[in-house]
Amino acid sequence: MGDSTLIWMIVAVALVLGLSVAIGFALFYFQRYASPEPTPMQMRLRQIKSAHAVIVEAQDESMRRLEELMRDRSYDNEAVGKVLNRFNFAASLKKQLAQAGMKMTVDKFILFFIVAPIIICLPIGLASLNIVIALLGLGVPIGSLVFLKFKKGSRTNAFIKQLPDALGLMTSALRAGHSFQSAINVIALEMRAPIGPEFSQVVNDINLGIPIKDALNRLVVSMEVPDIRMFVTAVLIQREAGGNLAEVLDKLGYTIRERFKLKGQISAATGQARMTGYMLGAAPVIVFLVLFLFMRTYVEPLYSTILGQIALGIAAFLQLIGFFVMKKIVDIRV
Repeated sequence: MGDSTLIWMIVAVALVLGLSVAIGFALFYFQRYASPEPTPMQMRLRQIKSAHAVIVEAQDESMRRLEELMRDRSYDNEAVGKVLNRFNFAASLKKQLAQAGMKMTVDKFILFFIVAPIIICLPIGLASLNIVIALLGLGVPIGSLVFLKFKKGSRTNAFIKQLPDALGLMTSALRAGHSFQSAINVIALEMRAPIGPEFSQVVNDINLGIPIKDALNRLVVSMEVPDIRMFVTAVLIQREAGGNLAEVLDKLGYTIRERFKLKGQISAATGQARMTGYMLGAAPVIVFLVLFLFMRTYVEPLYSTILGQIALGIAAFLQLIGFFVMKKIVDIRV
């Protein structure tokens, strides 16, 4: 009984050892043939694949940086910007801020000059029955928009006055052998603001890979000046049909200068009417200040009583309407 048990134990150990050796050989050969040593061709293909992965990653990084560069910078807060972009007022305000050359973002302008005065001054004025403070809550937003329009008009007029000189500079560059893009770069480098930065933006757009047609159309949308639209149209027609671009730009510059002369003549002819409008607009204010300094008790009811404050606010509102109507009458477009 003991000998048979010993024999069975020896047989079991032998079977376990044999099975272990068989499994070891099977795993060795399976690994050898399932994952053989790579051939030189396979190694080269792996290198090409890894290099392609590196290139794709670099392209993705470049696109990410380009998207970051092209991201809309008109809003400090992107969430607020997405909400404001749904309204035409915000889009128009964004364009006016860019045309005025102001670096303030749209959400800051709306918060500081529109929302804050209305929220702060208007309730305080109504609660204290002070019509002046209440009107201030409405006057600050209106005044801010008027100032923005003034800045836009001033910058646009400066751009138009610089345009003939810029066209002359581009004509000289083209006749000297420069390419069109190089001629635009000359304007961007040599001309001062506002025309220099605007053409510099065109150069940057072209360098980023944007077609010249789209870059020039961006300039048209940015400035909204008929003369720049004529310039862009002439350039695009020349690029499609050919021709002497330098001569076309030279004639365009001459046309713009002649239009400036005509505007000067019209300004001289309407000078008396414009001065009359300014004097009529300023006369009530001057009279009120004189009476306030020398006869304060006479005008005191205008700002010390509710009825006088209402009358003063209505008078100021009507005065502004009259001023803008007279300005519109003498504003002759050429």
